[in-house]
Amino acid sequence: MPSVYLYPGGNYFAEECRELATRMGFSPAAIPSESDVALGPHLRRRLSPDEIAAPPMGTLIFHPSILPFRRGPDSVRWAVRSGDRVSGVTWFWADKGLDTGDICEQEPVVVPPGITPRDLYHCRMVPAGLRALERALSGILAGRPRRVPQEHAIATYEGWFPRPEGAPTREGARA
Repeated sequence: MPSVYLYPGGNYFAEECRELATRMGFSPAAIPSESDVALGPHLRRRLSPDEIAAPPMGTLIFHPSILPFRRGPDSVRWAVRSGDRVSGVTWFWADKGLDTGDICEQEPVVVPPGITPRDLYHCRMVPAGLRALERALSGILAGRPRRVPQEHAIATYEGWFPRPEGAPTREGARA
């Protein structure tokens, strides 16, 4: 039975990822080096080279955009503010860059007019992320994990979304 490690952090989405992996036959691992694959459903930091190399199959990171577009920490807010009609989710393989690893699975997400970033993330992107993760884990179980290189030449990056003066700090911010 293959094993999976989940990086700490996140919210109910991380727990749903853990439950999905368990239903699919993955056993939990206590540390990345004891797992076959690691998952970062809400990773908010860059992994060290040792962490990236620890699981033999690699580490899948969730990003709420269709990479290589909207790399960066606030992609959902930028998509809503920019009036994007379509966005999406990506599970990609961690590498030394920021949101630059090979793509494992993606799914488009329609952005309804007037939706808030919070509702877009929780009501649209999380369910799409779970469906894409199921496809990713199925590929791993079948011995055929997808690895599609990103087209770095067309990548975009947006940093933190500007906060109004007096707004809570990033540490207390929610999607």
